[in-house]
Amino acid sequence: MVGKKLDEVFSSLKDNFLFIFSVIIFLIFIVSCERSFQNFDKNLMEKKKELEDFNEKSSIRKEQILKTQNEQD
Repeated sequence: MVGKKLDEVFSSLKDNFLFIFSVIIFLIFIVSCERSFQNFDKNLMEKKKELEDFNEKSSIRKEQILKTQNEQD
């Protein structure tokens, strides 16, 4: 009788442990995905800024070239 009760208790503890372990793994996965998306957004914003800087420099250089060509004519 006592052995049967202990088996039930250990079985219940085992089920609870597996449930808690599964929840922890799921939460780690969710946090990992969230950080990955945050890093992606951050990198995307940095690339956007680099592209804007390049566009600005390109426009300035284009104006310089056109000015030089006009002076030579």
